[in-house]
Amino acid sequence: MHWKHKAAVQNLLGRLPPNLGNPLYYQLQCRFGGLQRTNPISRLSAGIEVVRRIHRFDRSAESAVFLEVGTGHQLALPLTLWLCGASEITTVDLNCYLKERLVLNDIEYLRRHDEEVRNLFTGISRSSLFVERFERLISGANSLRELLCLTNIRYWAPAHASCLPLEANSIDYHVSFTVLEHIPVAVLKGIFQEGGRLLRPRGLFIHCIDFTDHFAHSDYAISSVNFLQFSESEWEGRAGNRFMFHNRLRDDEFLNLLLGLNLMIVALLM
Repeated sequence: MHWKHKAAVQNLLGRLPPNLGNPLYYQLQCRFGGLQRTNPISRLSAGIEVVRRIHRFDRSAESAVFLEVGTGHQLALPLTLWLCGASEITTVDLNCYLKERLVLNDIEYLRRHDEEVRNLFTGISRSSLFVERFERLISGANSLRELLCLTNIRYWAPAHASCLPLEANSIDYHVSFTVLEHIPVAVLKGIFQEGGRLLRPRGLFIHCIDFTDHFAHSDYAISSVNFLQFSESEWEGRAGNRFMFHNRLRDDEFLNLLLGLNLMIVALLM
């Protein structure tokens, strides 16, 4: 679909109250968009990359407490962290997007692609720990409630990551995957300030940011930086809705934001 047509549909649905616009947009995604055929492998791989970053600093995901910002429709990233030994994962979202059907489809995928998934985790998690948890996951989760209970994942939505009912110094890792680019700058500052309150002294922020124009993911006629040609007001008019908001920050702008909050950058991968 041409990106301008997609933007027009999103803007139209974005004007509706969330209880009307969100279900309609979800149905469109299921019929024509990225939710037609879901596959958890890319999100599992994202979680594995988070764990690799942790290992790089001679730390471990085992027995660790995670906070994920921006749950989305599925739970593959929190599930990956649990399979790697996390003791507790809290995942929060501003909107209630999580869908039981999609989550259970992912579990069914894990059952049907047992060997592929086991190979994916080779060398990432202690073999005995992974095997024990993986067997429990594919044999004992028949509803979203059962899954959350089994994996000690807490899902909070609607919830604002800049103000959470968690104790100070209570988490080890503050993570997200392709979420921060969808958050306004002022809100980002609040999220990182809250994260700083929650992180333990040796805790880490680990965030993957997609700097590309997301319309380019489905409209191959435009470049990955197509959105940079528009002024703030023009871009707001075209994509200033809750479904496709992108702050369009560049990597140096993100770095300046973090440094301005007195956060230490210990690693960077572009």
